[in-house]
Amino acid sequence: MGNQYCFVCGADNPRGLHVHFEKRDRANSFATFYVDKEMAGWPSVQHGGITSTLLDEACAYVATFLGKVTVTAELNISFKAPVRVGETLYIEATPTRESRKLILVHATIHNAEGELKATADAKMMVLSKDQLEELGLSENILNEVSTPAQSQ
Repeated sequence: MGNQYCFVCGADNPRGLHVHFEKRDRANSFATFYVDKEMAGWPSVQHGGITSTLLDEACAYVATFLGKVTVTAELNISFKAPVRVGETLYIEATPTRESRKLILVHATIHNAEGELKATADAKMMVLSKDQLEELGLSENILNEVSTPAQSQ
């Protein structure tokens, strides 16, 4: 998201997941993801860390689509069913509440058959000017980088 080397969405990261998030409606994020065998934890089951990462990124994109630079303050995940190697996943996130300092987001992962695989509720903390500077980011970071979803 923040650069083309992002582990989840960066096109230039040779070890990345290369997930393309789209903006839907006002600020909802949506992506599809095919579970390769390299994503396995137990044989034939996607590692829970990959599932968590996909949900986190979906939530981060909601904030980006709202024009905010955020970090994840909390991420509460419920794993509902095993994600199997070979499945295509549909990842969606939507804002549930917005304030000056926080954006609350709900995200889901379903498979192609509509089975709910995981959900997440996130608190995305909006960064202040000082916090951006501390991270070495400018106030215009969203204008300076091109996300795959915004460049189309």
